[in-house]
Amino acid sequence: MRNFLGPSAQLFASAVLCAVALWVLTPGEISAQLSRKNFAAMPKLSQSDLTMVRKLVREQLTTKPKGTTLPWNNPESTNSGTVTLIDSFASQGRKCWRVQYAIKPGEKQPADVKPQSYTLNNCQMPDGSWKIDSQARPDTARP
Repeated sequence: MRNFLGPSAQLFASAVLCAVALWVLTPGEISAQLSRKNFAAMPKLSQSDLTMVRKLVREQLTTKPKGTTLPWNNPESTNSGTVTLIDSFASQGRKCWRVQYAIKPGEKQPADVKPQSYTLNNCQMPDGSWKIDSQARPDTARP
């Protein structure tokens, strides 16, 4: 069978097919969370916000006990929030920390942007670098 679509039309058709498959195959809550309206209502973090939060987690939170919550506030972006240490564990030879990020959008954000909360696994690699790894799980103790 001969294909009569150009490369850009093929790409568009593939994107539409993937979007329809995602919409059909995912539960209503997930597809609702992925909608453009909900994505637009998420807080946008500046580079200085990200730098501040990363430094707080990597240099202060990882040395604290579980349950510790530390605040952050960026006067430049007007965004603020907290980071909370949920758990610390070893995973595949790495030190990992499960951290909850609560983000409060500042006054520079659009009015419809709402506070959000995310929980992510932060793992320190053997070379000292850091990686967010949603698949990180605590290693099981071997008998």
